[in-house]
Amino acid sequence: MLKNEEKVKVFSNIAKINRAMQRELNKRLDKIGLTYLDFLVLRALTEGQSTMVSLSRRFYVTQSAMTIAIDRLERNGLVKRERDKQDRRVIYVKITDEGIKIFQKAIEVYLQLAEEILNGIDTELIMETINNLEKILEKINSLKD
Repeated sequence: MLKNEEKVKVFSNIAKINRAMQRELNKRLDKIGLTYLDFLVLRALTEGQSTMVSLSRRFYVTQSAMTIAIDRLERNGLVKRERDKQDRRVIYVKITDEGIKIFQKAIEVYLQLAEEILNGIDTELIMETINNLEKILEKINSLKD
């Protein structure tokens, strides 16, 4: 059974890792004109089109923050908005060819940072950590509002 200070330390460290990764990725991605949120959106859109509501939920950001990100990406020619043909109220966001090119540069930046951080840590330990973090995320997502 975990002690209270250990419970606090688990979530405190997860939050610190998240903030540190975002800060470092923002710094590195800025060199190619992206933010970390831009990177996440482009990554999601490489899997297929999405609505802005769906993207904001997926990345736990407000709809206004997502609108700002999509506006910026669209201005830079990396994404485009398209209305649904059956329901004109629905607007999809799609990645452009230029967006794919920039994403390919961004994923190199991301993977380089991951290599720098994970290099020297036992692969088995990393895989175990991934599994445990996924279990924690599942439990968080299953909580009722």
